[in-house]
Amino acid sequence: MIENLFSVILYFSLGYITRKIGLFNEEKSKVLIDFILYISFPALVIYNVYYLRFGIDIVYVLITGWLVIVSSILFSFTVGKFFKLDKNRLAAFVMMSSFGNTSFLGFPYQLAFFGEEGLRYAVVFDQLASFLPVTFLSPFILSYGSGKGKSIDIKKVLTFPPFVVLILSLLIKPINLEIPEFILGSLNMLGLTVIPLALFSVGVNLKFSNLRKEKNTIALVLLIKMIIVPICVVFLLKFLGIEFSTVWKSGILEIAMPPMVLASILVMGAGLNKDIATGSVAIGIILSFLTVPLIVYIMEHI
Repeated sequence: MIENLFSVILYFSLGYITRKIGLFNEEKSKVLIDFILYISFPALVIYNVYYLRFGIDIVYVLITGWLVIVSSILFSFTVGKFFKLDKNRLAAFVMMSSFGNTSFLGFPYQLAFFGEEGLRYAVVFDQLASFLPVTFLSPFILSYGSGKGKSIDIKKVLTFPPFVVLILSLLIKPINLEIPEFILGSLNMLGLTVIPLALFSVGVNLKFSNLRKEKNTIALVLLIKMIIVPICVVFLLKFLGIEFSTVWKSGILEIAMPPMVLASILVMGAGLNKDIATGSVAIGIILSFLTVPLIVYIMEHI
């Protein structure tokens, strides 16, 4: 397991260290993030969808992903109300407890634990059971917290490069179009850059500041997102008699990811509690080196 995690820790640490010594900063990392979103991520989507084997399991996993997010929103809202969080902090709390970092961290973990097969399922899960929910549900949560009307930016959803490529790839897949090996090889090489560049970028942007004030709320966010929810999903699926095939393991691993970077950006953009947002992401990334292997161990030994 340590061998599987080594590359994840290495890329992440290099990003953090290079920022600390002044070689990289957040501004420079934006170029890497743009390259990921517009070039390597779409290449990864095309390559993996081409080899993806569709079955009823993947449909069930996507439905489960949506149900888990909706359940997490309701559960974290109830918990936040119990602890009497004000609307501003409550909305930030719900956002960070419900949406996971399924791509930038999810993909490296998938590759480490389940190889290319797990990564193929994760690509579809990330777009249809993570990106879509946060896009369509977050405006309502942010509106509640800020007290302002928020509308869903449909254009932004429909023009997000990885999502556009995913839809096109899924539409042409039934045609059984044969893509030459040299093109697939090039797409694969581009797609492989997602993992190191994404983790490196996350490391560059990681900062620990102003966390003491919201340490209890952050701890509660991480407990719900990274421990309670994924473990409940594992035991519920086991109770229902579902066999943990690679597609299910891949989906559960995505559910177990720490809080989403995009969700923290949305929280800050809405003027909500940024300490909860940034703290949840920062500490969540570090804790994932312990919690993700724990969830994998439980799945494989339950």
